[in-house]
Amino acid sequence: MAKVAFMQLASCWGCHQSLLDAHLTLLHVLPELEVVYWPAVVDFKMKHLKGYDDQSVDVGFIEGFCRTEADRENVLLMRKKCKIIVAMGSCAVLGGCPGLANLFSIEELTERKFMDTEFVDQGSTVPDQHVPKFLDYIPDLHTVAKIDVDLPGCPPKTGNIIGLIATVLGQVKTEINAEKSMCDVCPLETCLLDKNSLCYGPITASAIPLGKIEEGYPVIGEFGLTKNVHNVNAEKLFKKITAQPLSHDEVRQTVEALLMTLNTVPLGYLVGKTDPIRAVKLDPDNLSTKIVNEKEIVDFTIEGYPEILNNIIGAAMGDLKENPEYDDSAQTVCSQCDRNVVDKEVVRYKRDYEGFPDPTKCLLVQGYVCMGPITKAGCGATCPRANSPCLGCYGPALNVDDYASKAMSLFPSICKDDPENIKKFFSDPAGLFARFCVPTSPLGHKVEDN
Repeated sequence: MAKVAFMQLASCWGCHQSLLDAHLTLLHVLPELEVVYWPAVVDFKMKHLKGYDDQSVDVGFIEGFCRTEADRENVLLMRKKCKIIVAMGSCAVLGGCPGLANLFSIEELTERKFMDTEFVDQGSTVPDQHVPKFLDYIPDLHTVAKIDVDLPGCPPKTGNIIGLIATVLGQVKTEINAEKSMCDVCPLETCLLDKNSLCYGPITASAIPLGKIEEGYPVIGEFGLTKNVHNVNAEKLFKKITAQPLSHDEVRQTVEALLMTLNTVPLGYLVGKTDPIRAVKLDPDNLSTKIVNEKEIVDFTIEGYPEILNNIIGAAMGDLKENPEYDDSAQTVCSQCDRNVVDKEVVRYKRDYEGFPDPTKCLLVQGYVCMGPITKAGCGATCPRANSPCLGCYGPALNVDDYASKAMSLFPSICKDDPENIKKFFSDPAGLFARFCVPTSPLGHKVEDN
């Protein structure tokens, strides 16, 4: 059983509600978990979490944003007790809609909330009894503590959360023997590598039952790595990878194999902070390389494993680095939307409440501000399928550095309306384009001149 903890910071509790919306699906997950802290659901106290040894909790899930000193202390406590920390939901990953408060000073916010408001008596004061102190601004959670995995969404889809739990905890229901490779137990008479077909069996641990492998399906590292590689076939595999660029199907197999063997996050809607597979596209200039058998490969080493195994993984990563068939940064909400069109041109922009959108046509082409073209895929285009524009809660696509600036350059440029009308329509660009991500964007927070 894996120990897990769920922490709620300042938030609406919607992310935990999304998990509970799994209903009976939870029955497939809960038996594998030992919940040690989840005050939103189970009557745990802070003393229970503090009582666990450091790094004794396998996975910690954090929902919400840091508005108070107590929130920050809770994040640091989770980081201290947990091996893996998952930021769950847009508030934890990006700052969320409450992050828009960073456009104002803490003095402006507290005055509006507690003194200059229509809903309380004039002359009220900021409460200071039995409440934690407000932070001056909402920080990017990643600057408070190291976050291992980001799971965006407002809230994340239920299936995303269940998939994350199953993935991070590595639910593998089979008999694995890391002392042998799949080649040692392979039932095929002719090796797939001898047929010039890609197969990662030489570096994959063996397992019984074999499943589809008995039908000739290639091994993609589904049972983890073995230290006892099949050297003869491993050499064949290395030559196969380095002989010529991998094909489209081989790229898919290779990505799956690296995801399986390197224990990174194999779900497209997640971002693993130390994900070496995405690094080959997102940060290629910082990858060190080496020459093996006159072939340039990525210099990647897993301590304690044979050199040929590390060379195979390095060769696979090197191919992905240069291969045009692999582009992990291109998946946006538009790629999952049934309305998707290639050329987007807008006659004039209009508010969501103006008219009724045609459910078969692109919302952006109809004039509704849909953030789908620059928003990370993973939700399955939930809002467009409900005939509503994407708001951007999954955050920027992997090839978008500055979400708000990208939106400010994109949306006016594709509209044929008068520039003054466009300027008037986008009167609150920060609130519209950075509604989920002010704390993690270049905007950051308001800084007083004095």
